[in-house]
Amino acid sequence: MTVTKLSDEERTAEAILAKAEAHCAEMLDDLEAVRLYYKDKTDLPEAELKRVLANVQKSVQTVFDERRRLDEFRKRQLGIVNEYALDFDAVRSEVGGRLDRIRAARDAGQIPQ
Repeated sequence: MTVTKLSDEERTAEAILAKAEAHCAEMLDDLEAVRLYYKDKTDLPEAELKRVLANVQKSVQTVFDERRRLDEFRKRQLGIVNEYALDFDAVRSEVGGRLDRIRAARDAGQIPQ
């Protein structure tokens, strides 16, 4: 198994992603507090209340969209495609094993290494 260390640039990018994720979580908490505050308001006209709550909901959706983009970016950085990560060491080992079995089954001189 090969151990790969992150470069300084990759560690910095990972730190930025972690901060962005924390910021998204904080924004969601703040937007939830705003939603709950306005939900119980009785001194605002109904039209104004609906407008504010609609804007809060749009903001929440924007945060969710950005969070999804962060997840997709992280997956691309890790080499994850369609929810599966490729383990190149395992692939290399499997292919090598198959080639060894083919060579053992036939004359090794006939199959190039």
